[in-house]
Amino acid sequence: ISPQTLPPSVTLEKVQKLSAALTAREQLLRQIIARFEGHYASSLSELNQGLAARQLPEHPAWEDAIEWGNAVDQLAQAQLTQSILAWLINLLKRSTSS
Repeated sequence: ISPQTLPPSVTLEKVQKLSAALTAREQLLRQIIARFEGHYASSLSELNQGLAARQLPEHPAWEDAIEWGNAVDQLAQAQLTQSILAWLINLLKRSTSS
């Protein structure tokens, strides 16, 4: 892929701004995950096991497990997107220095 094949609206500055916004989103997701880890003093897997074994009350643990799982999934997606953006930033930087 060469930068010339990208749409003109895809610029180094815009991609860097997307990356910075995504970094902020990742930090928020990490805070959400840490809050649940602290509250339950366990991992999401352990919480789900406790729910499945009916060792924990469903409310609010069930809702928290859903929100926690969503945060974990969204963080993984954000990290993948961040790696793609890093690759694109590197490509655009090389093309501007050539």
